[in-house]
Amino acid sequence: MSGHLMPSLLLQSLFPLVFIMLLGWLSGKLGYTRREDASVLATVVIRFALPFHLFIGALNTHPDKIKNFTFMAVLVIGLMGSYFLTLLISRYVFRHDIKTSAIQSLVCAFPDMAYFGAPVLAVLIGPEGFLGVLIGNLVTSVLMIPLTIILIRMGDKHRSADEPQLHAGQLILQNLLKAVRNPIVWIPISGVLLSLAGVQLPPMLSMPIEMVGKIAGGLSLFALGLLFYGERPTVNIQTCTNISIKNLIQPAMMALAGLAFGLSHTLMQQVIIIGATPSAIAAGMFALRSDTYIEPASSSILLGTAIGVVTEGIMIYLIS
Repeated sequence: MSGHLMPSLLLQSLFPLVFIMLLGWLSGKLGYTRREDASVLATVVIRFALPFHLFIGALNTHPDKIKNFTFMAVLVIGLMGSYFLTLLISRYVFRHDIKTSAIQSLVCAFPDMAYFGAPVLAVLIGPEGFLGVLIGNLVTSVLMIPLTIILIRMGDKHRSADEPQLHAGQLILQNLLKAVRNPIVWIPISGVLLSLAGVQLPPMLSMPIEMVGKIAGGLSLFALGLLFYGERPTVNIQTCTNISIKNLIQPAMMALAGLAFGLSHTLMQQVIIIGATPSAIAAGMFALRSDTYIEPASSSILLGTAIGVVTEGIMIYLIS
């Protein structure tokens, strides 16, 4: 991969993101949609489009690929390690409540694999590059998102103090059962199970699921653009911390875990690029959906993506 191709590649993968966000912004500017409508779009993404998108990705992953355990272990350490690190910082340094901490952790640990990571990996590594995206999405669907939902629910429970007090084990179990009922949890996991069982869906069924899944990215970007109508992204200690963790600390954790597990060069490239990929726009949809940490989340995602072009570019230069 020659150096001069890289900037143009990053711009090529970014231009569509900027274009759709501008449409969302324009929609607010022209009065077609109100800023509050962004939360309706977020609901469609979180309840339908994103679960279907992850389901199709999992379903189309060959079972043998899902069983690459060292690769998976590195991704789990990199993704969940930065999640727990942020959870501690958010809770004990910034003194946020548990719900806000969960959203902040998602913003710092959930890479935008589909819309930012995938195009870069495709050019750098070829079709094999999608393995990282697919396994990364499995880790986020099976571990990160359910955990976030459990923590959000525990935070909601905490506020309504009149409920009978359960001890932690019962509380976690109760919330786990509730989280599993959430489409963003059970739909992707069922995709993993179907893939492992070797089940093929009839095209009649997979076509509409795929169509709904495909709107996740565009709709999220549109909603994010709409959010910034009449709002400038703010730069403060929150956003700076979030961007540092996501764009710098997560790829470093991936690299260390990769070295510890002795990953091959191409797999090593994949985990570092996934780690360096900016925050998922979906994390902003979670903030909107739970009406928590919206401003810092959206600012971190927007600025982090812009800065991510540079940080991702540097990482690629270092590893190729």
